[in-house]
Amino acid sequence: MKQADVVIVGGGMVGSLLALNLARRLCCSIVMIEAQSIDPSQGSMSELSFDGRSTALSRTTSLHLQQLGLWPEVLHHAAPITSIHVSQRGGWGRFRLDAGEEQVDAFGFVIENAGFGSVLSRAVAACPEIEVWAPCQVEQVEVQAGTTLLHVPGRMSIQTGLMVAADGAFSRLRTALGIAVEQHDYGQKAIVCNVRLSHAREGLALERFVGEEILAVLPRVDGSRALIWTAPTKQADALMRMNPTQFGRELQLRLGPALGRVYDHTKPVAYSLERIIATQQVQPGRVILGNAAHFLHPVAGQGFNLCVRDVLALVNVVEEQARLGKPLGELAALEGYVAGRRRDQQIITSFSDTLVRFFTWNQPGLMHLRSVGLAGLDIIPGSKKILARMTMGAV
Repeated sequence: MKQADVVIVGGGMVGSLLALNLARRLCCSIVMIEAQSIDPSQGSMSELSFDGRSTALSRTTSLHLQQLGLWPEVLHHAAPITSIHVSQRGGWGRFRLDAGEEQVDAFGFVIENAGFGSVLSRAVAACPEIEVWAPCQVEQVEVQAGTTLLHVPGRMSIQTGLMVAADGAFSRLRTALGIAVEQHDYGQKAIVCNVRLSHAREGLALERFVGEEILAVLPRVDGSRALIWTAPTKQADALMRMNPTQFGRELQLRLGPALGRVYDHTKPVAYSLERIIATQQVQPGRVILGNAAHFLHPVAGQGFNLCVRDVLALVNVVEEQARLGKPLGELAALEGYVAGRRRDQQIITSFSDTLVRFFTWNQPGLMHLRSVGLAGLDIIPGSKKILARMTMGAV
């Protein structure tokens, strides 16, 4: 049986960042267990979080990646967001944020998941403190006094004083530990693809509300745009059945003329949208992290950035435990981590949920109310600064 100070189950973006931060700041043994395979020549994982989608990185997240020494590589795959426009079709209200007005060079960046995953995986592979088991799955979890024992087929069992489950929204480990979730099905799907637009301005992130649909158009480093098109499930399914020409025509109708002509797009992929919140994030010697702890609607683009702030807070707690010579998984310390993260998590979770409900609820008079709300945000003193700070990850 193998012993490790920390075992991380899940080697996606959150699990990898946690492993790298722990390795940098603590003298401890770390094992990361990943269900998908790793290409040793490239260091890239064929995991779902590293697919053809893109992720919005807040300014705070980008600064952390600089501190880790990863930013020069990450920047090759990242496009800056220098302006944000929010509007609704048929409504007169508009909301705009400009990085120059907020005295920053960018609110954040949009990164290709595949490129980001490659950077993270190479960094993990180059770190001698991190041992990666992949492809492997945890088959059974045994909770013992002060430790957790994981049984991994094809490998020896591993015992640890701190186990972190970062294995995604539908976490098998969370279920194995008996942790329930609060779950809400939005009855929507997100259609994701990359599009090319004839007049999209560099650095512009656009969010457009069209009836019960939400369209987010984000800059990409190759000049194309990442599209996240949220629609009710039946409508999304109908869009997915369309041929490329029909799909492009429907997208053009919703975007209007502001970004020019839609002249190309990659094959769209659809994902069901739910809000999944773990009712418990810690147990003695065990932490639920990342999407396993809170899986949010993508409307606000802050889910991953919230997870990064969780990672940094957890590392601070574990580092303090090590400094004091106390068990890394001591329950009182882990409960302190949860208490410290509660406000940030509640703000982002509530903001994301309220935003999607407010802008997709089709009731008479609501379009006018939404226009008033958007216009108010655009002109009320201080409102832009608050939203800019939230966008940049400074909650």
